[in-house]
Amino acid sequence: MRRRALLAAPLLPALLLAAPPAGAMPAGGYRFRVLREGREIGTHSVRMEPGGVTRTVVALEVKLLSFTVFRYHHDYAERWEGGRLVGFASRLEKDGKVQLLDLRSGAEGLRGTGPEGAVALPATAAPLSWWAPEHLDRPLFDAGSGLLLTEPPLRDRADGMTRWRWPARDMVALYDAAGRWVGFTMRGDDGSAVRYEPA
Repeated sequence: MRRRALLAAPLLPALLLAAPPAGAMPAGGYRFRVLREGREIGTHSVRMEPGGVTRTVVALEVKLLSFTVFRYHHDYAERWEGGRLVGFASRLEKDGKVQLLDLRSGAEGLRGTGPEGAVALPATAAPLSWWAPEHLDRPLFDAGSGLLLTEPPLRDRADGMTRWRWPARDMVALYDAAGRWVGFTMRGDDGSAVRYEPA
């Protein structure tokens, strides 16, 4: 499936598609306000679309006075079938530089092209996209580059919630008792504190 077709979430025959394993995702999906050092800089949303596609959009902009000093827009789509990722397409724009990633499943696993050329991933791989914690114990790849993570996230419990931590980027995702994604923190590239709040 071509990247443009997947990002456009075409309506395909029902027999070809199955809803992705969404765990406890709310019917309306997820939407977070993204705060940097306490100031809102954008949003992160996840929603289910027709055709069995789950779409994530992260849109961030940091301004200094009236000047934009950082802009980030990541739009990616996942299609799952029978518990397996069968299609993935990503467009990442960071400070004017665009990176594309396009993957599809085959007999040898997930294959496609990314910013650095050909990508070959295990059939069981999933993107590090946080909306489905049941995916986080699989081989994970970066949703922008397609590169496998060499340090997987770690799971523990804190204050009655499940916590997944990825120390490589100081990321922490929190899930309530029903498995719903309720919070997220990380360090930005410049070391700033970034926090998500439900919108």
